[in-house]
Amino acid sequence: MKRLLHVIADYAPMSQEFGEILQRIWSQNWDLDLTIIPTSVPSLDTVGTGFLTYQLALGENPPGTMLYVNTAPRKERRTGMEDNAGEKLVWARLENGVELVAVNSGYTLSLLRESIVELRRLEVPHSGSQFRSRDFFPPVVSDLLHHRTTERLRESLAPGDIPGFPESAVMWIDGFGNIKTSVRRSSDFARRLEGAKVHISIGGKRATALVTGVAFSVDEGELAWSVGSSGHDDPFMEIFLRGGSAADLFDHPRPGMEVILSE
Repeated sequence: MKRLLHVIADYAPMSQEFGEILQRIWSQNWDLDLTIIPTSVPSLDTVGTGFLTYQLALGENPPGTMLYVNTAPRKERRTGMEDNAGEKLVWARLENGVELVAVNSGYTLSLLRESIVELRRLEVPHSGSQFRSRDFFPPVVSDLLHHRTTERLRESLAPGDIPGFPESAVMWIDGFGNIKTSVRRSSDFARRLEGAKVHISIGGKRATALVTGVAFSVDEGELAWSVGSSGHDDPFMEIFLRGGSAADLFDHPRPGMEVILSE
């Protein structure tokens, strides 16, 4: 059976870290007909990780798809972490059949809470290495890909204990400089003000944008708060500057920063 593995991690593209992780995964799954897609997220950013995990997990995926997600800021507590301990590794199965092996950190799984049908702790060392995603986690991924789950899957966890996602925040900045926000098209604010102007403030930077259902309906050089390309059945709103970069206009805000909207 062919398998698809998305690897989402907060390492730079084509970096040493990604190279070592992918090498271990390939070496432990050489007998499988496996396609691996690596994708980088900003360092220690569980908001961006949560957005990308949601977008890929609920997208068009072949049977047997798995996501291996590793962003571990080690913020379970502010005091020193003994022996490089960090957030726990979990396994999840979604309504669409996609499986996840993910570090349960911050907002990584928040957008998928309603889609998780089973969530369990994975048996794996959580301390003893600064580079757990290379040293400890790939064998877990391999066991699950090979359906060797008896020794790995432990007690069930409650998806309801996963924290809710920020309701009006920067989630992602795409390659065109568009700012994807966590505000849905179905929100009262977005529906009520379509065709009107709104004021947007992020990190002290403020601009006025036209609320529109189609980004390119604005003139060259005009800012739009428009229905975006992400979010599946209920798209997220994006900040779009036609002919330019909205990210430049707002000084490249980081995922998680609050988006303040006013009439």
